[in-house]
Amino acid sequence: MKKKIFYLFSDTGGGHRSAATSLMRAVEELEGKNAPLQEMVDVFSECSKFLNLFAKLYGPVIKYSPKMWGVLYYWLNDLKKLQNLEKIARPFIVKELAALLSKRKPDVVVSVHPMLNHITVAAMRQAGRVVPMITVITDPVSIHAAWVCPEVDLIIVATEKAKELAVKYGAPPSKVKLIGLPIDPKFSRPSKEKGRLRSDLGLFPKLFTVLMMGGGEGGGSIYETAAALNHSKVQAQLIIVAGRNEKLKRRLEKAAPKFRMPMKVYGFTNEVPDLMSASDIIITKAGPGSIAEALAKELPLIITSWLPGQEEGNVEFVLKEGLGVVAKDHRKISKVVTSISRPQTYARYLKNIRRASDPKAGFKIAKTILSFLR
Repeated sequence: MKKKIFYLFSDTGGGHRSAATSLMRAVEELEGKNAPLQEMVDVFSECSKFLNLFAKLYGPVIKYSPKMWGVLYYWLNDLKKLQNLEKIARPFIVKELAALLSKRKPDVVVSVHPMLNHITVAAMRQAGRVVPMITVITDPVSIHAAWVCPEVDLIIVATEKAKELAVKYGAPPSKVKLIGLPIDPKFSRPSKEKGRLRSDLGLFPKLFTVLMMGGGEGGGSIYETAAALNHSKVQAQLIIVAGRNEKLKRRLEKAAPKFRMPMKVYGFTNEVPDLMSASDIIITKAGPGSIAEALAKELPLIITSWLPGQEEGNVEFVLKEGLGVVAKDHRKISKVVTSISRPQTYARYLKNIRRASDPKAGFKIAKTILSFLR
């Protein structure tokens, strides 16, 4: 009988689901027909309708009141407060999670969510089925104390700073392993030559290309930034991914014929790896997945916005490592693009990106997970 890997996540933002999916695909590519069985479990959705109500508040809170989220993030970044929160939450979920573990019988459990580690350890004990558990931290730098449960078998982090914080929050140093962030294997594969990709997309093969993304929901001042670039003297063409934001997509498509800059507009798309390969630079939010994917495709970053708390460290990482710049004011974006596109400056960013990025990190994490099945 094939062994089974459980990936525990919650749909509080797309990043956790994406991380789990990326690891599953990496395992499948490594093992082929011999791959173990793999399941993703949205724990709050499957095991606690009550707690799932709170989990669903994450999206509206970060959209309409990000500052409030930042205050809550820092207020809860305290081991004693987290212990009290866990005691309150445990009766609403542990029994159901224990029953799920007993029924589906995983051989390894992988958590990609900060709020699932302590309760899963408790649930395994209650189920009488204690199997190896790995936490894959999907925040590269500013990790929250909630991520760290000293009782899991391994905690995987992306940077030295994250490793230091994990130990500070109580993880035994021997249980913390620095590997990187999991991204979909398709971002680690070579693509067609840039000029050919651009031709395939209906763009000019040799014109400097700017990619703009605002996450799956197409957030941020994407239209205003595109308009500012169009009204500048920058010689470039635009690729814009509006995600699920249909209103933004329609607005951009209506404006495209009037723009002096060539522009291709996409909604939610699976073509992001090719769109990145066709581009020279990316303007985006400071989400960890977007940053890791862009670096894998060797794109200097222009960060326009970030979530208070968990994403602040991502911005610090980009600036400290010389991987890009911050430009919150869309009216100044043309100066930033002009500066980065200068050959010597652009070469320096590429050199830094090649030093700091590890496109194969997902495969390395997958190999580590598989080692617990041997």
